[in-house]
Amino acid sequence: MQPLPDRLTHLSFPEQLTLWSVRLWAEGCRKGQSVHILLNDAYRLAKCEEAYLHLENFLTLMVSANCRAIDVRCLHCDGISADEWRILQSIALAQHQNAYAPAPLLSYFLEPTATRVSLPIIKQWADTLKATKLFLPLREEALAIARQNYNPDQDNISHFDMPQQNKELLH
Repeated sequence: MQPLPDRLTHLSFPEQLTLWSVRLWAEGCRKGQSVHILLNDAYRLAKCEEAYLHLENFLTLMVSANCRAIDVRCLHCDGISADEWRILQSIALAQHQNAYAPAPLLSYFLEPTATRVSLPIIKQWADTLKATKLFLPLREEALAIARQNYNPDQDNISHFDMPQQNKELLH
């Protein structure tokens, strides 16, 4: 079994494109800058322009309906956060399993209603990438990290004691 990649550059291309996009979008959000043209060009060059729309929809939902601060790192940071693995593995689960498979991972940082609303968006994002042969691998080690602190018997979807007003993207 290969060790889990710990750098953006060690990921497969579909994972790199996805994580780079999430980080760039979050950095633009933190700085109040538009990254639309750059992301649109990246997805056009990757021949999956439609996937950018689903990325935009999901990240907008993620920022507006999160239940805690989300650890999305800057473009040049080492390491991949548990929240970043949750996003990557949510797309992989939607590609390899079904539209509902990502719900437990997304519920770590989304409100319950937002989790439900996000599922078709993640599925569309995953299917659009899949249609252009951009498959994100299911990584058991990443799923283990992403599922830390998850209690499937617990009805409460928020698993962290974070103050409600601290709804930001962390660096």
